[in-house]
Amino acid sequence: MFGLGKKKTEEELPAAAGQESLAPAEDKGESGFEKKEERAEGKAVEKSPTEITPDERAEFEEFRRQKKILEIRRLLKTIDHTLLKQTATRSEIKKLCEEAVENGFYSVCVQPVYVSACNDFLKDAPQIKIACVVGFPMGENKTETKVFETKRAIADGADEIDMVICISAVKNGNYAYVKREIRRVVKAARGNPVKVILETSLLTRDEMVKAAVCAKDAGASFVKTSTGYFGEGAKAEDVKLLKETVKNDCFVKASGGIRDVDQFRAMLDAGADRIGTSSGKQIAESLRKTL
Repeated sequence: MFGLGKKKTEEELPAAAGQESLAPAEDKGESGFEKKEERAEGKAVEKSPTEITPDERAEFEEFRRQKKILEIRRLLKTIDHTLLKQTATRSEIKKLCEEAVENGFYSVCVQPVYVSACNDFLKDAPQIKIACVVGFPMGENKTETKVFETKRAIADGADEIDMVICISAVKNGNYAYVKREIRRVVKAARGNPVKVILETSLLTRDEMVKAAVCAKDAGASFVKTSTGYFGEGAKAEDVKLLKETVKNDCFVKASGGIRDVDQFRAMLDAGADRIGTSSGKQIAESLRKTL
């Protein structure tokens, strides 16, 4: 029997089918900022610009800055900080974990061989989740193999599973197989969120919709666009289609080729709830430059 890995308390478990609220705990005080900002704006209305004191103006600008900081934290909390290259070293995985902590990302996403290492590196940062890929990147493993990978990843300390569907089954129109396989992986994950990677650039729109419905009906927490290894990766129109398909029954993760803040925002605007990217640090730096 495998060890249980990183111990999870009820407080640490992601809410609502595997997705924490996008607003971090600090947001609870935002209403206070809003009220103070309203009072500051009220002063501006009551007084002409020449009557507003420098202290009042400074107070108002500081409240606006604090609101912007909270918004940036909320955005960074949507990121799965990712390193899936087969050339990744242990020191690079450690750096990945350190960057996730420093920037307040939601999780790190790694290959199965590095789940235990992440569990060690993040032992003092339980707020950072560990996502592990399964059947990656092609998805053509036997179901039994994906189930074993899932069980082992959870035992090693993974909090979430990102599995690739059997794309050949989709191409053959065998959606019963697709749904059955996802359901077995969801069961093997023992309540931990499962994200189902569709590899959208290899599918037609009809195939994409049918595969997303299979994931939703099989109990997946997310549908996910891509591995980043094939085709174009994430596209905003695909994210929008997936969101329209699954509605509120599960979440949508955009991944694959998201390298800058403009692409990051485009995916969120299209309806993505989570973003998988290996450029999390660069995106965080770009967002902070707006302060």
